[in-house]
Amino acid sequence: MMLVDVLDDAGFKVMEAAHADEALNILAAAPDVQVVVTDVEMPRGSINGFELARRVREDRQDIGVLIASGRVAPAPGDLPEGTYFAEKPVRPERLLELVRALLLQG
Repeated sequence: MMLVDVLDDAGFKVMEAAHADEALNILAAAPDVQVVVTDVEMPRGSINGFELARRVREDRQDIGVLIASGRVAPAPGDLPEGTYFAEKPVRPERLLELVRALLLQG
């Protein structure tokens, strides 16, 4: 919830998804999405944040992905190109810095 609030307060248009499957449906319907912010672990859905990042980057190289987790660190090969990882808790300034960097590379 805090991540959404920080991004919203910074002026970003934020769309929330309960799990990765819903996020993929949103992405299919919203071609103007520029960045996806996800957690590694999600309570429901068929895939985790690493797999979501892979699918997003395969389908839409123009979308940057930020994965956050306080429990799981990426192993070699977990992060596709164009994807950043942040350890939680993420400071608001750091979150905004990473999202802005992703926007610049897109």
